[in-house]
Amino acid sequence: MLLFEDIRDSIIRTCRNQSLDVSAKDLDTDRTGHADFSLKLFRFSGRPGFEKLMQTVLDQMSKEKYVSSVSLDGKYLNIKVKEQSYLDIMDTSLKEKGVFPDTFQDPERVLLEHTSTNPTGPIHIGRTRNSIVGDSLARILRRYGYRVSTQYFVNDTGKQVMGLYLGYLQSHDRKVDIQHLLEGYRKVYREIEENKTKEKEIEALIKKYETGEPTVVREVREICTVMLRGIITSLSRIGIKIDDYVWESGFLKSQEMDDVLSSLSDNIKTENDAQFIELRNGSKVFLRRADGTSLYTLRDLAYHKFKSLNYDWLIDVLGEDHRDYARSLNEILQDMVSLRSKISFVFYSFISLDSGKMSTRSGNVVTLDELIEKAEQNALEIVKSKRPDLPEDGQRKIANAVAVSAIRFQIAKINLGKELVFKWSEALNLEGDSAPYIMYSYARTTKIMKEANTSGETSNVFDQYERSLLRMLYLYPYSLQAAKDGLRVDPIASYALELVRSFNDFYNNCRVVGSGEHEVKRAKIVNIYRHVLQDACNLLGITLLDEM
Repeated sequence: MLLFEDIRDSIIRTCRNQSLDVSAKDLDTDRTGHADFSLKLFRFSGRPGFEKLMQTVLDQMSKEKYVSSVSLDGKYLNIKVKEQSYLDIMDTSLKEKGVFPDTFQDPERVLLEHTSTNPTGPIHIGRTRNSIVGDSLARILRRYGYRVSTQYFVNDTGKQVMGLYLGYLQSHDRKVDIQHLLEGYRKVYREIEENKTKEKEIEALIKKYETGEPTVVREVREICTVMLRGIITSLSRIGIKIDDYVWESGFLKSQEMDDVLSSLSDNIKTENDAQFIELRNGSKVFLRRADGTSLYTLRDLAYHKFKSLNYDWLIDVLGEDHRDYARSLNEILQDMVSLRSKISFVFYSFISLDSGKMSTRSGNVVTLDELIEKAEQNALEIVKSKRPDLPEDGQRKIANAVAVSAIRFQIAKINLGKELVFKWSEALNLEGDSAPYIMYSYARTTKIMKEANTSGETSNVFDQYERSLLRMLYLYPYSLQAAKDGLRVDPIASYALELVRSFNDFYNNCRVVGSGEHEVKRAKIVNIYRHVLQDACNLLGITLLDEM
């Protein structure tokens, strides 16, 4: 949980002490400029003695140390906060804790599974949305105080991986490198389109793998490891490191698989020798094929049973096409397996190209590596034109930070429910509502803090730009809470953009260095801004530089 002097809680507490039983849902941060906080009173206004009660609330609220003004306007109680209170709360937190807001370690253990793309080729930008969202969600939850681990469920058992293996077996030289394996994989699926009987060869390989034929197990693991290493390397280039990798084949003959089957024994039915269970809506979920080999759902149930042994809250990041599957999985876990952990699903819409959806099998992809390389090239050209004075290694450092930050922010800022049609021009745009826009703002503050006087007497008079920025900085914990509650990243991205706009207004209208009695105060504001922006950008994976 977050620890800070929460003015919202104080407002609610003051009202309740006067017998006005408000809740957090009644209190909003005001966006109209009339107030800082606005309390909705519609559900109380018809009660007997309402006017007298509100006069008592007004009298008591006006005595609170942080209140600048309070007024009853129609069915709203509008409260303005003293600028000095905002400044003191945040400045004290930074001096005493080194951070605003502070965090209290929550005992709840969280396991967040993300990415988990099949190890059948390089990760493309469509799947990268899963990785970026999952990584930032893990950062947000850690920031909020949860003990978070991330995990990748490596699918080395299903049809796609066996298609990859079949392509390897059919190749003349049987080279175990990404390019040769990918060519063989795509060739197999082209053959399947022409001749469906080819799928029988894949099914035969699945049976050999599940029965533990040594050569098949060894070679499948080898080619999957090569592919997985490529994915890990690609993700590391955008600052994503997953804590643990769990192989799906590990559950084929596991205690968790036995436990799941035991829990489901009364519900398992048979149809043409295949095993299934029936859900409440009458739909069938198959667990085993007629030949006895397991299906993904059974292995995934065992995996979730395994996860629940050590974690209190399980979070799965999935594409929107998995909604029905997740609904079925959740029903089985809750009603039949009695999963002891809480489970949440985060769904995201896919990224597509102008030419359609991306598929590793068809080859219609833009890989993450290609995106990074093109972004770096584009950024380097801009840096060279704007900073010809820098040495080449300095230019490349800035270009790399801009490229990675731009990619992550481009994906993080969009609501998960919205599909992205990927366009190079938009993704690599270094102007406007972008990561470079945020990065430039931060770089401006470095010079200010090097030159500004940060100690001594200062003014306690605030203009509109100082007030607006202080208020925006203070609202950061509420954006963190919104992101945590909704398991969303975009509230942090939206907050960062709004914060930068507020700072830019301050920067353009409030001189810091050489501003006389205002200098120390304004330097404090800039220092708080740097810390809050650093915090938010760390959650988003944006690299801030002192020089741009």
